[in-house]
Amino acid sequence: RPTRYKRAGRPLPPSEALVKTITDKMEPFQGDMKMLDFSTENMYSEHMIKLVTWHRYYTRFWKQSTQLCDFRWPDFINLYGVNKSGATPIAEPRFFNAVTGKEFTFQDGIELGKKIWNLDNAIWTLQGRHRDMVKFADYIYTNPGTTPSGYSEYMPGIENGKWDYVKTSGRHFDPDRFDDFKTRFYRFQGWDEQTGWPTRETLESLGLGNVADELEKNGKL
Repeated sequence: RPTRYKRAGRPLPPSEALVKTITDKMEPFQGDMKMLDFSTENMYSEHMIKLVTWHRYYTRFWKQSTQLCDFRWPDFINLYGVNKSGATPIAEPRFFNAVTGKEFTFQDGIELGKKIWNLDNAIWTLQGRHRDMVKFADYIYTNPGTTPSGYSEYMPGIENGKWDYVKTSGRHFDPDRFDDFKTRFYRFQGWDEQTGWPTRETLESLGLGNVADELEKNGKL
């Protein structure tokens, strides 16, 4: 992690090249480098919405369903890879297909992860979740963020118009801006902005029409 390099006084890899290597692998949002811009100015942006979305899709299938190691994957950067590029997105489908005999692509896994993510939200909706319940503990909005080690954390970000490593510890969320972020996040997912519930249109587009029927039967659509 950049924090560790900063603390040890070792030179950091060029942040812009690092970000490009990673974001080029993040199908279907590949190429949007600002998904890894951790500057304060970018905290609530559409780019961050895509980063959270990609993480939900990738983890729902490639990690939580196929059981790839949570510490090991995704393998974006690898010191032993060509140009220090890791095995993602080549290795995941190669392993999966070798075991199952299928011809799955990396993007197939992302799409299935999207379907699982929407099914999860439908289940939470049936259990009573509403957007008004989706919030952090109070201290997240008031206390400056810290790290377990006590050292400052640095992540890639754009500062003064250029890529660098920016300090991310010591700041906190703004409740109003996070609430607006939530609205735009639901819109991006194709969910209802007022409730956070999935819509019939979105569920049916994923082959989950029966799930939409169940939600409607329970007054949650």
